[in-house]
Amino acid sequence: MDDELAAILPLPATLADNAFTPLAGEAPLVRVARGMLGAAVVATAASLVGRVRETLAAQGLSAVDVASVHEPGSRAQYLSAGLALLHDSPSHVLIHDVQRPLTPESVRDRVIAALLAGSPVVYPVLAVTDSVKAVDANGSVTGTLDRSMLRAVQYPRGFTIDGLARLLAGRTSEAFDELDETLRTGMPVALVDGDADAFVVELPRDTDYVEAIIASRHD
Repeated sequence: MDDELAAILPLPATLADNAFTPLAGEAPLVRVARGMLGAAVVATAASLVGRVRETLAAQGLSAVDVASVHEPGSRAQYLSAGLALLHDSPSHVLIHDVQRPLTPESVRDRVIAALLAGSPVVYPVLAVTDSVKAVDANGSVTGTLDRSMLRAVQYPRGFTIDGLARLLAGRTSEAFDELDETLRTGMPVALVDGDADAFVVELPRDTDYVEAIIASRHD
């Protein structure tokens, strides 16, 4: 599957701390990039290109290509730059997230399996377990949402190359979101199990917490 698979990691300048703040001695950028199979591209802000290349090369990941995006750049522009740099015409692409450095490879593998089974779009999801309330403009609770109908969407997200290209066509605004575009266009979506470890990390705020999780895995 590797020759049919591509992976893109959008990395705007606003996520520099999340990409380079060490976690147990290793940058989240490296942790995420290591799991990017096939033709892999980090699409990053122009000001970060040199640092991204140096960080990847220092960990033996120089095969990961780096695309430069004029700042500030929209999400659509980062994804489009990543697609433009892909080689050998892969058929499927995963979009990764540097803010989720503890995402297990098993989540990625489930997404790939669903793509191979013929799904054009695949999202890993996790059931919502907390009580969720609806509130009005004044902050008053107006009701309780049915958690059985809710899912938290995680990463990596999988697409056919042609499908992602269609979603991106002409969409360069700041408001672009691949999930919203998928729903808008009516493309069929497959859902696979996510993982509790695929949570969003904000660095450096969460450094101690995440390092404690990493340490517990080695005990």
